[in-house]
Amino acid sequence: MLIIGLVLVAIGVEAIAAWWLKRNLYEVRDSELSLGLALGWVISGAIGGSLLAVMIAFGYAHRVFDFGAKPWGGLLLIVLADLIYYVWHRLNHRIPWLWASHFPHHTAKRLNVLASIRQGWTDVFSGTWLFWSSLGFFGFTPMQTGVYFSLLLVWDACVHSEWAPKLGPLEWVFVTPSHHRVHHSLDPAHVDRNFGGILILWDRLFGTLAVEGPQRITGFGLIDFDADRFSPAQIAARQWRVLLAGRARVSQT
Repeated sequence: MLIIGLVLVAIGVEAIAAWWLKRNLYEVRDSELSLGLALGWVISGAIGGSLLAVMIAFGYAHRVFDFGAKPWGGLLLIVLADLIYYVWHRLNHRIPWLWASHFPHHTAKRLNVLASIRQGWTDVFSGTWLFWSSLGFFGFTPMQTGVYFSLLLVWDACVHSEWAPKLGPLEWVFVTPSHHRVHHSLDPAHVDRNFGGILILWDRLFGTLAVEGPQRITGFGLIDFDADRFSPAQIAARQWRVLLAGRARVSQT
């Protein structure tokens, strides 16, 4: 909850700075929808997080390795957990029932800190929490994995930015605002690119990297969906209705 509090403070600071600098980073309707989706996500995320903690605790009790006790265990945890994040995120754009939960996040038209917690409400049902459940068998405790997810939440808040410049050499290793603008871009050439959570190395390794051009990207969202016409609950349920109707498709185009 402390990390959520920090993110909320960051939202307030960014919104005030945007108003002071006369930058239109927050639109009223887009922000209303982001807040509504974020509230539902906090509740569903708490349930999913609890299930994941139970699964990791079970794995830790029956661990095959004890990497978490090693001096370099923390670094290995970040690498392994972030690789799982890459796989999970990429599959979110490939598998309809995962996309149904991930879809609400991509309906944001503005890329700001608030958009980072504009998430779906159904990760518990789509099985998001199962992806990281194997970490316990590698000797990582729920508390240790919790540190990774806290870091990921803060990192995610930082990279949802329309105004941050490219970060030089850091662009080679880490996910940056520039990389994530590409991921949320309306440009068809950018669809299904830059899936990394903290490390962009996975996209480089698996061929899903796309680099932002000299002009900063300013158009975000989904080409065929105007979120402003719907409520948070309708957005959260939309792709599940499409899936049940047998018309499911994935990705942003």
